Formats: sequence, structure tokens, C-alpha cells
Amino acid sequence: MFFNAIFPGALILFMICFFGTSQAETPCTNDGWFGPNCQYQCHCAGSAPCDKHDGSCSSGCHQDWFGPACQYARMSFTTSGGESWLTDSDDTTCNTGNNQSVTVTLDTAIPLTWVRVVVSEPVHLHPIQLSYQLSGSSTLLACPVLRKAKVDNQTLDIECFTPQNVSGLSLSGSGVTGLCSLYISGGRNVALKQTARQSSRYIPGGAPDSFKAENAVDGVLPGDTVQSARSTCTHTDVPSATLGWWTVTFSQAVDVTRFLIYNRVDCPGCKDRLAGFTLTAQSDPSIASSDSYTDPGGPGQDNYTVVPSPRISFPVSLVRFVTAHSEKILTLCEVFVFGETDCPAGQFGLRCERQCNCANNESCFVHNGRCPPGCATGYTGEDCSDCQPGRYGDRCDQSCNATCGGDNSCDRNNGTCSQGCVPGYLGTTCET
Repeated sequence: MFFNAIFPGALILFMICFFGTSQAETPCTNDGWFGPNCQYQCHCAGSAPCDKHDGSCSSGCHQDWFGPACQYARMSFTTSGGESWLTDSDDTTCNTGNNQSVTVTLDTAIPLTWVRVVVSEPVHLHPIQLSYQLSGSSTLLACPVLRKAKVDNQTLDIECFTPQNVSGLSLSGSGVTGLCSLYISGGRNVALKQTARQSSRYIPGGAPDSFKAENAVDGVLPGDTVQSARSTCTHTDVPSATLGWWTVTFSQAVDVTRFLIYNRVDCPGCKDRLAGFTLTAQSDPSIASSDSYTDPGGPGQDNYTVVPSPRISFPVSLVRFVTAHSEKILTLCEVFVFGETDCPAGQFGLRCERQCNCANNESCFVHNGRCPPGCATGYTGEDCSDCQPGRYGDRCDQSCNATCGGDNSCDRNNGTCSQGCVPGYLGTTCET
């Protein structure tokens, strides 16, 4: 498999070998971050703070981000008919005509994963169909497997995994008459604060904390001065007999869709250090899948956007950069790896830490736990994790006593009747 860069000199990077690390989790107190050990970055509108526990933004998401905790990059696009209401980042401005289709062209072609549509009324939610165009083609194709799940009465998520890069999307159906917004997921940055290493480190005099490997995954973009580069970029030591390298290893395997790499720009010749690099993407050693790409060289770029084509077909564990030859220094200022955690069926969340229970043993949406086929027997709730009234147990497979009062609900853990007993019965489970 080969990776195709979309801009001249663009890098083409991929893959990651997973070695899990464990550390005690501490609550986050840092501004602009949330989650255990401040693992995730806030993306709230107006740079407002987010909730330290779940990352939610009371001010809404920054216009470049959307989805749960505003963690998903919103891919930019243009519309074929000049539908300004679809590109104004305002969910309250909607289709004012009777047209039942709209076509958009992505600014950057990517493998499609999922999109979100917002409509004006619940009646418009499900009568919307999605099709796509491959790069270099005008033919509309149906999704190989299309799955839908309602987020709320005005929001619908549509999952559509494509093996190739997609350059355009079409929405059709009567629901388009009430369409207000379209969000195309570019993935979330799964490299943030993951384990980074480099072959060596240049340490200038009087600055022992300079140019650390983790600087490339700290979420801080580079500045245009040497001083800022020391705290935001990596830097291998002076050239030696071996090639310089840098790696990022993920705590959990990830499905990767694209890369964005920020180069060093604060010194003459710094940008050219990346030219000719080789990137190798790897799966877990037990799977032993990998792919490599060598940059064709040329003048260095300020940043590189890299998209795999076809999409990476295996969960990625490690990404490795290597210099073109031993006389080159390797510097990276920020490496964004966009994708999603490769969660087992029945799990979802940023770390696959939550459980969902879908009908027919289907997997739920990893980003929010919604179940396209509905909940498995006995379950209810947005992510199908709650027991239906009248059920209890670890898997909601036991029935509350028929003599429980109210709606016949009981405590999920032990079957204690939540609303007392029907007349004539006593006891915690109304068995007497």
C-alpha cells in the first residue's frame, strides 16, 4: 500500500506500534485541558474553558471542531449551489428552499468515516441519504455499509467507511428540505500526549530541557523564534553514523485517516531537514502489518498534510520518522495523527472505557456509543447502558419482582424495589 500526499512536498506518514503504558490517573487542573492526567485538549468557542471531566463546552465548539467534547476535526468544504446556510457554522440557519439534494466538495480528500447532520425539525432526521464521490470521479457511490443513529431530536450521525479517498458528498431525500448543518469528521488527534522517543537529543548550553521528543505531541504549535522552538520542537543531536529517528507509540491501537505535520521554520535551512524522510507505520507486532513511504524531497514545507490512499486497513500502533541520511538532523514541531481508537465491539469512548449494548451484538459508534440497530433486550438509554424498567443485573437479564410498585423498576445491582411495593407486600424486593 502506498500513501499519496495531497500537496507538493507533502509527507506521507503512517503507523504505530502499540506498547501500553500505565500510570496513576490524576484529576486535571490545567487550563485548556481535560480528562485523566489532562490527556485531552479543549476546543471550545472563544477559547472558553471546558469541563475538566468530560470536556464539554458550555460555549459550544470552536468552528473547526465538533462532536463529543469538541474533539473531532471538522473538514471544510464548498457547496455546488452556493448554499451559504450550510457553511456558516450556524445550526439555526437552514434550507429555505424546496431542493431535496445538496452536493459538497471537500477541500481535502480523505477516507470517509462519519458525518453529522442537523435539521430544523425531527421529521427531517431519517429521510436523508448519503452518497459520495471518489477523488478524480464524478460518479456518486452508495456507502459500502451505511449506519444511522439519532443523537437528539434534531441531530443524526451517519457512519460510512470508504476504502478510498472521498472528494465529495451528496445528501438527498425529503429530509434535506429541513437541513441546517453538515459536519464531516476528519477524526480526532489520537497522537496527543502519547509516548514519543527520538534517537538522540541536541541540548544547547544552558537549556537542558530543550528539544524533547514529547514536544511534537504536546498540542502546542511552533513559534517563529529559536527560543519557542526549543520548547515546542524535537531535535536530534549532531549527525552521526546512524540515521536519526523519532517515534510515537500509542497506548491503544488506532484507526488512522490522515496526518498533519508542523515543520520547524525559525532558522535558515531548518525546513529542509525533513526533505527525503522515510515514514513507517506499524501494527501491533502480533499482526505484523506495516507500510513505508519515502518523501521525494524538494524544498521544505511549513507543514505537511498527508492522507493515506487507500486508507490504512489495520489498527496502527507506532509511527516512525527516519532522516534521509546520517548527515541530517531530524526536527518535528507538532505531529497530528487524526483517527479514532480501535475499540472492541461493545465499547466506546476516548479510551474505549464505556460499554454499549446494541441489538444483534452489533458495535456502537465509537465516538458517542449510539446503537444504529437499537438496544439489546433489557437495555435502554442513549448508549444502551441502562436497564429497562422491570429489569436488573449486570446484563439487565433478570426481572424485578412483579410486586414492585410504581413502574415495576428496581435497583440495577440487587433488585431492590425503587418505588416501594404494591398494596399487600413487604420487604426490600416486595417478596413478603
